[in-house]
Amino acid sequence: MMKKLKMTSLLVVCLGLSYSVTAMADIGTDNSLASAPVSLQPITDSLQQIPVPTKSATQAQSNATPTSDSSAAQANGPTSTAGQSKQAFQQLLNTSFPLSPDQIHEFKNTAATQQEANAMPPGDAPANGTSAIIPVTVKPGGLMPIIRIGQGMITSLVFIDASGQVWPITSFSIGDAKSFNVQWDKKSGVLMVQGEALYAQSNIGVMLQGMQIPVMLNLVVGQKQWDYLDYIRMDQNQDGSTGLPQPAQAPGYLIDLLNGLPPVGAVELNTSDSNVQLWSFESNYLLLTHASLLSPGFISRADGPGTTPLHAYELPVAPYILISNQGNIERVQVVESNNAAS
Repeated sequence: MMKKLKMTSLLVVCLGLSYSVTAMADIGTDNSLASAPVSLQPITDSLQQIPVPTKSATQAQSNATPTSDSSAAQANGPTSTAGQSKQAFQQLLNTSFPLSPDQIHEFKNTAATQQEANAMPPGDAPANGTSAIIPVTVKPGGLMPIIRIGQGMITSLVFIDASGQVWPITSFSIGDAKSFNVQWDKKSGVLMVQGEALYAQSNIGVMLQGMQIPVMLNLVVGQKQWDYLDYIRMDQNQDGSTGLPQPAQAPGYLIDLLNGLPPVGAVELNTSDSNVQLWSFESNYLLLTHASLLSPGFISRADGPGTTPLHAYELPVAPYILISNQGNIERVQVVESNNAAS
């Protein structure tokens, strides 16, 4: 509106000036009019009669005729602002949390399955742990026994003499210390070997008390089965003697025990194994079983006939008895006394 008023005023001024110039030209051609004065008062009066809008009128006119942009904004109103805010919030959620709850659960389950598979050893099934009695000799020409070690698993090695007594260890040396972790319990005389690699092979030399020659064992990791407990049984006793007491050397009460007649004064004891019979007799134990006694070492022994003979042992008093039953190592606990044998 202001621009239109300014243009109108300018047009009027220009018309006035044009009129003045024409009048001056006419005067120049007519000398008689040269002395007549030219009056601009009518033009000035006309300009003063043109109304000039004030600032308040201009603002009122602007408010009265809104533009197309403001009209569109007023048409949309608060509803458009709320929609834009909701859309922006949804975009923020999608950016911060791109996965749905179901996808998150599926991801966690897949990760757990992968971790379980990585923790399992190679093969279709987990490796089984076994126990065995391994005969060893230090005589020339003998073969070096193989000890099967599992990765991340502990194999306990117990060295015993021909009579079953634990043989103390004085020192050891491992060939590959990076692939095998060896711990030595000096109090019990047990070596604990753990495999560090998935596949490895080395050997270990063990010095036993009183022996000048090391006992050599071959260590292997990566077999389908591994040994959790092995008894390394030497072919001699700690005093240097060889062999075991013969049945003919056994006392008569052990022969009677094989025939089902415990000696007079023997007190029967309860054990944790129903296949083992045990008596207390003259400060020692009398053991009757089809299994082989491993520990403690027996004092005397008598064997019955047959392919699966019955064995009668006289052994020192101990809270636990270690036997080998068809290749399985079993620990029998002595519970309490029952009654006196007649």
